Amino acid sequence: MSEAPLPDTTRESEFRPHRSAGAALPGADPLSLTAQLCFALYSTSRSMTAAYRPFLDEMRVTYPQYLALLALWERPGMTMRELGEKLHLDYGTVSPLIQRLQAHGLVESVRSAHDRRAVELRATDAGRALQRQARRMVESVLAEVDYPLDRVMALRDEVKALGRRLDAITADRQHAAELTALAPERLRPAAVAGARG
Repeated sequence: MSEAPLPDTTRESEFRPHRSAGAALPGADPLSLTAQLCFALYSTSRSMTAAYRPFLDEMRVTYPQYLALLALWERPGMTMRELGEKLHLDYGTVSPLIQRLQAHGLVESVRSAHDRRAVELRATDAGRALQRQARRMVESVLAEVDYPLDRVMALRDEVKALGRRLDAITADRQHAAELTALAPERLRPAAVAGARG
């Protein structure tokens, strides 16, 4: 049985846009590396992976492979496309990732009983056996960080909320670009303005 996820405490109100006097902190250079939220997230992600690395090495998987196993422990039978959507990865990245897990005997692909054209992915017995080590990894690192559980949950939920807002921005831009490409030349400014409104 896979590790129970921490409850998501994100409130809907956290997704509502707030007016801000500016993107930069008062007195901060907006182009200073240390002032960048993106760099703080990036460097912290690398630090988290480094903290996990001794455990991952013991499990003989990489961090991306571990994420794929997490997804398949939680929901066996996903297709390659569904797994890519879950991990926010394209097919060209997910496919070799799964091939390596299959080569290590940790994941298997089987024909769907409902649609013979579809191939479902599942962790093997050896893949599921890694859950105990994965649970020990998470518990050990969180214990060493020594943050209260509610603070860890709040940090996670704030990052997830930020990700959803950024995804919405990207989707809006893509939609506006598609409208611009489809609209006649003389109507393009109006189409873009309508998409923003």
